[in-house]
Amino acid sequence: MLKIQRIDQELLEHPKYHKRGWIGVDLDGTLAMADPDAEPHCIGVPVPHMLKRVKHWIETGRTVKIFTARAGNVQDEERIHQWCTRHGLSKLEITNRKDHKMLALWDDRAVCVVRNTGLPILPGSMSLWQSVRLRLVQMIGGSAFMEADRRQLKDHFPVANEAGREMCEFGG
Repeated sequence: MLKIQRIDQELLEHPKYHKRGWIGVDLDGTLAMADPDAEPHCIGVPVPHMLKRVKHWIETGRTVKIFTARAGNVQDEERIHQWCTRHGLSKLEITNRKDHKMLALWDDRAVCVVRNTGLPILPGSMSLWQSVRLRLVQMIGGSAFMEADRRQLKDHFPVANEAGREMCEFGG
């Protein structure tokens, strides 16, 4: 069985992404605090960890786009650009469309799934190291990683157990 390794804090703070492609970051509730009582066009104060992360990505040559339902509304887009400038960000592209160059989407409402399985990765369902290891499997593939973790992971995926053991056998 593979040993559990200590997770590098820097990797958690600033996940590494390839320079080819772009990272989508939701605005309300992810990059900016969401306030249900605020005016509809109001943008909240920055979420400090996300603002720091986005600045790091930009400083290291990554392309970041604001991914929001506000895209396409000229007034909202202008407010977003002003908000970005006020908080030390460049004029980021604003979109509400995914494409094949999107590397990741950071969003407070999205539910992550294990690629090609439909299995959710829920915050309470598995420990951080299990989630990271699943990401590694997703990136590099190989049945050795999944075989090493299959016993630990099966209890976290009741739906997978019902569907059968083969769903846990990635790559062979």
